[in-house]
Amino acid sequence: MSTNSFVHRVVLLAGLMLIVALGDYSRNGRQGVKMREYGFILLAGVAGSLFGFFNDLITSSISPDYFILGKGLEAGPGLRMGAGLYGLQTGFSAGVIGGAIGLFAARRKTAHPPLPVLRLLQLLWLPVAAAVVGGVLLPLAFSKFDPARFAAQLEPMLNAERIGRFREVWWIHVGLYTGLAAGLTAMIVRGTKERKNGMTLRMPPPSHS
Repeated sequence: MSTNSFVHRVVLLAGLMLIVALGDYSRNGRQGVKMREYGFILLAGVAGSLFGFFNDLITSSISPDYFILGKGLEAGPGLRMGAGLYGLQTGFSAGVIGGAIGLFAARRKTAHPPLPVLRLLQLLWLPVAAAVVGGVLLPLAFSKFDPARFAAQLEPMLNAERIGRFREVWWIHVGLYTGLAAGLTAMIVRGTKERKNGMTLRMPPPSHS
């Protein structure tokens, strides 16, 4: 996806969210929640875009081949910035999707009260931290393993050292997404428990008559 296309899609998404949020506010006034909910999703997207930008900026220096051969980016002096922008776009998409899933789990209609959006923001550190841990631990533990058979595919083009770096960056990205999924799951589980506890606190004490 080109940078211009990405910007247009983000502007379109934000515009649609704003229209729905304004409609919600006109009907419900300060009781409307769409503005806060959509704000959370966009903030999750921004967090994901920053994470993706700096991650790919760094990993492109470890293995430029990963982004040239694996992602189709052009070689040259602008490769690192191109990789960073690529990570920004994919990170934004992952953040928006993850934020929407977390929001749905925390605020869908059940017998328990919805989790406040502010509390969701406070729990956002869980998927971020888990993604960092996954991106560090998986390449340390598995970088010598080659389940995708990169060595066989890349041997005609790259030497052993460059193949190893390619595989290391691949494991970093696998670790990031694995950690993100685990952290999002932990966020949802914790939010669900807090919703149940909140329901318990709001229930009147049992009668002893």
